[in-house]
Amino acid sequence: MFNHLLEFHNQMLLVQALSNKIHEIEYFQKTGKPYKYGNNEEFIIDGQQLIEFYFYDYMMLQGFPNEQSQLKKPSDIIQLRQRLINDKYLSEMAILLNLQNLIKVGNQKSLKNNPKILSDCLKSIIGAHYYDKQNDLETLRDLIHPIIVQLLNKGEQITKAQWKYNPKSSFLEYLNSLKGQLDINPKLTIEWKKDDCVQNSNKSIYQITLELNSTLKIQKFGMNKRETEQNVYLEALIQLRKYDIKHNQNQQTLNQQKTKIIQIQDESQFLTSLNSTINNQDLTLHIFSEQNQDKYNLDCDLQFNLILEKLAFE
Repeated sequence: MFNHLLEFHNQMLLVQALSNKIHEIEYFQKTGKPYKYGNNEEFIIDGQQLIEFYFYDYMMLQGFPNEQSQLKKPSDIIQLRQRLINDKYLSEMAILLNLQNLIKVGNQKSLKNNPKILSDCLKSIIGAHYYDKQNDLETLRDLIHPIIVQLLNKGEQITKAQWKYNPKSSFLEYLNSLKGQLDINPKLTIEWKKDDCVQNSNKSIYQITLELNSTLKIQKFGMNKRETEQNVYLEALIQLRKYDIKHNQNQQTLNQQKTKIIQIQDESQFLTSLNSTINNQDLTLHIFSEQNQDKYNLDCDLQFNLILEKLAFE
């Protein structure tokens, strides 16, 4: 299907495109001489850029974006491109080209079936064509558009919701909505390392770690860099929401405790003020005993008798 991709005017460019850096290093270690074809690292970068460029080129020639389709905006095409141009799909096309039997990886034979290695090899072949075809963009279009069509065919199984959803963007949007309310400072680390889970294997995988703070860290492993990274951000989004809910609950509890403390302080201040007022008052207590009542009655009788005597002498 894609055999035309292996047709080069300059065969040395094809050999270089098929030569992984591991092969170059091992060749030098064995012979003490540099590998005259070099490696395909630069071609990989060129190939990635060309695939992305011609993906958008193909979509525009098909009349996208437009309001009558699912691809209404340029950003929709970019999101779809990000979903389709990945190691999984490109490595499947590399196998159709039989690249697993052509690629040079030194003695690391297990890498011949590694999706990333195969994907990079396909990219490097596309990148090498740019130089082989003397920078002829029309010729490159004829070479690369069939690859884009194959990617789009694979993408038919992906729903619109799936290719439009981006966990990383959702995570960053949610984090920005908090506006510094939480002690979160994301730090992403990506490592390409040997898979220690499989004994006596040279298989390597991505280890992607997202550290949110000193106590919250998400780590995932996978063969596909983009998928692994998106899984990390999806888990981070879930953990961030839980962390936010717990923080709000703790803050609510703290506010309730502060309110109780303020109420107790207000009551204490009121009692202190009342006691002070009472202590400063001149309070005289009048106690009326039976003896005092008799004295009061006696005085009244005496006064009455005096009045009668006065009237009698007038």
